[in-house]
Amino acid sequence: MNTALLAAGVFATAFIMHLAWWRISLPRRQTAALLGLFFVVLVAWLAVSQFMPGRWFTAADRWEAIRVAVFHTACTLAYVVAYSALEHRSPSMTLLVAVADAGDAGCSPDELRGLLAGASPVEVRLDAMVHDGMIARDGDGYRLAAKGRVWATVLSAWRRLLGMPPGG
Repeated sequence: MNTALLAAGVFATAFIMHLAWWRISLPRRQTAALLGLFFVVLVAWLAVSQFMPGRWFTAADRWEAIRVAVFHTACTLAYVVAYSALEHRSPSMTLLVAVADAGDAGCSPDELRGLLAGASPVEVRLDAMVHDGMIARDGDGYRLAAKGRVWATVLSAWRRLLGMPPGG
């Protein structure tokens, strides 16, 4: 039980630091900032555990440190995936929040259609990918940037390794 509390505490520390940072100033590259912050917290905790053993907030031994690190890494990656859905509100999330905000009165279908009338989730994602350097605007279309080419190669290789068909 102590290891579970320790692991949750390390993750909670990173999460609270994330909330404080976002309140002060929203980073330009949020996903990269999240990954950096959460892994810096983990590395700092591992260093403290190595140099200050025996404290209530450090690992008792290397195996406990490994278990905490695995838990923290899994939770960090899961949170980053979930955060990407919150970072740019999806049409489903927009509709859900509107209905929830309406309370018992609810929303009419026309009101809900009006919420999404000017929104294009594809445009939002394309703009985010341009902003992140994954793709670049090229005249009337888009092309892969160097960073996007690396990710596309990795993801394509992963799909082939899993035996999945080509495409999205």
